[in-house]
Amino acid sequence: MTMKPRQLIVCAAAVLALWGVWGYDLWAPDEPYFGEGAREMIADGQWAVPHVNGEVTTDKPPLFFWLIALFSLPFGKVLSLTARLPSVLASLGTVWMTMRLGRRLAGDTAGALSGIVLMTTYLFWDKARTAQIDALLSCLILVALSAFEAFRAGDADGRRAGLLFWTAAGLAVLAKGPVGVLIPVGIALTVLAFDRDLGAWKRFAPWTGPLVFIVIVASWMAFATLGGHGAYSVWGAFEKHVLNRAIHGMHHKQPPWYYLTVLPAQLLPWSALVPGALVYAWRRRGDANDRFLLVHALFVCVFFSIWTEKRDLYVLPAYPAFALLLSRMLVAAEDGAGRLDMRWISFPFVMTGVLLLLTSIALPIAVARAVPALGVPWLPTSLALAGSGIATLVAVLRRRPAVTARTLAIGMGLVYLATVTWVYPRFDAIKSARAVGVRLREVAGPAKDGGAEIVAAGLGNVVQGIAFYSDGVYTRVLDDPGALAAQLADDRTTYAVLDSESFANLPEAVRARLTVSGRFEMSRLEVLIVAKTD
Repeated sequence: MTMKPRQLIVCAAAVLALWGVWGYDLWAPDEPYFGEGAREMIADGQWAVPHVNGEVTTDKPPLFFWLIALFSLPFGKVLSLTARLPSVLASLGTVWMTMRLGRRLAGDTAGALSGIVLMTTYLFWDKARTAQIDALLSCLILVALSAFEAFRAGDADGRRAGLLFWTAAGLAVLAKGPVGVLIPVGIALTVLAFDRDLGAWKRFAPWTGPLVFIVIVASWMAFATLGGHGAYSVWGAFEKHVLNRAIHGMHHKQPPWYYLTVLPAQLLPWSALVPGALVYAWRRRGDANDRFLLVHALFVCVFFSIWTEKRDLYVLPAYPAFALLLSRMLVAAEDGAGRLDMRWISFPFVMTGVLLLLTSIALPIAVARAVPALGVPWLPTSLALAGSGIATLVAVLRRRPAVTARTLAIGMGLVYLATVTWVYPRFDAIKSARAVGVRLREVAGPAKDGGAEIVAAGLGNVVQGIAFYSDGVYTRVLDDPGALAAQLADDRTTYAVLDSESFANLPEAVRARLTVSGRFEMSRLEVLIVAKTD
């Protein structure tokens, strides 16, 4: 039985997303947070609201934690594989739906090519194999938008499509909060406004759809309020992590033009083609399909540009639209349709090929100077980059844009596989908190089990990784130097985990009572485990 192109592409995407996800630890800033939240659900049985480092966390709703915990239950613990599996499966769903949507909007060839482009786009590939919410959020948003587009095109009745739209939006809220509904609703209404057909919204399950959404969200709110035993406030979480992030920012304040600076890197290797795809779609904005894709891509980017809090991964829901815009342009160019200026395509491909070649030369030199131990493991990646660059430049000579795109995608797939096989495991030494957590369990576990308090300072989100890899040795975080010194003077505190700067800032009398039981290098931190000598 011969596999269809879409099935082959999903299989290839599965290889790229799954290969080696079990071979390296959970890395900060986000993976240990979600892994620890799921671990505590399994260990403590507190499923209503997530707990991290022994305390209720309001940063994120529970859906992603639930999925990790459910995948981990058969093993009795959270593994690197089970923590990343929800993202892997969500990304495969996104690739499949992108191809399905592309086939409806532009035919089989463009649909298949959109899946190839999406699965080899750097940020999408990276988040497909990372224990972070955004791959799941992107999948659910695309489910909602696919249902809306089917209704808009007349391929699905409003009631059925509307129910799917609002169900997906409700689950997206349980994944990442209000953005899960604001983005799909905002895109749908903006598209209808440009269509001059806002009245169509009234036919889009106007009562049953929102009712399903309310039931999904309200059920969790009630579960969290009652099951959290008063420790969780839905309004408090909304105020802190939605309103404050949007208006004031918390950890990642960025200017409005932030995404113009990061998208070129995160959309690699397709970045140079994006301007041409946007121009091509804009010139064809009278076409309903181009209008939908333009709004989909640009709405997400503008939406998060308005927010004060910004990270590159926030705009991941726009990536399926970028992939569809690119594939439509490339197929149109190959077919000789649309009066395309081929310079929008051939020159970007040449730029990309040259960039890959230059990177293949510069990468081993830069790594050897910055991190000598990683120099040799980077060589397979450099060779794959060189091969991809040469193959792309040769393919450009054939003047077959879709063929060139497939050639580039194959080369980048090899680059990704080489990187996760030979490079990623080496980063555990500087990005994983496993060594700290295991050592803390060895030296402080008995004291913790006996009721002693362990404090932490100056470690940021490394604390979450320590809790995860120590299998539940929770620490009390005290970043105020005075409070830390006072706590270390308390007889109930026998151990502390802190960075070297926090240790050096302690009063000399306090430091004199401490013995270093472990010293570890993590990224830019030197982490110390200290114990009282009396």
